[in-house]
Amino acid sequence: MKKEYYLYVDGQKVKVSEEIYKVYWREEEHEKYLEQVDRKKHLLFFSSLDHDGHFSETIVDEAIDVENIVETKIMIEAVKNAISMLSTEERDIIECLYFNDETLSSIARRKKVSYQAIQWRKNSILKKLRLLLEEILK
Repeated sequence: MKKEYYLYVDGQKVKVSEEIYKVYWREEEHEKYLEQVDRKKHLLFFSSLDHDGHFSETIVDEAIDVENIVETKIMIEAVKNAISMLSTEERDIIECLYFNDETLSSIARRKKVSYQAIQWRKNSILKKLRLLLEEILK
């Protein structure tokens, strides 16, 4: 027995071929995917307009804290600038610890120094970064 395929058009059940059925649902899924992408990127799409061409929901999204986003971007830029002012050795230690998730022990072994030496260098570099950030953000 061959499977029958149906789509609903204006509330009416309409028999269609397997090919039409699959194409229809592939397009439906693709549209849902595109709407999810738009939502993630906080884009407005035409389906949010009502029949008069007005936005059916408010445009302002109270959940988004624009001020916080801007402050965060400024801080990230300041940290990048401060890190770029470090020596190659200092930058290497910071990148290993905070960007590559290496441990103090693994860095000490690789650099053939004691754990305490790397710990002291890390603390010294963090103090230097703090001073650089204070200077940058003045």
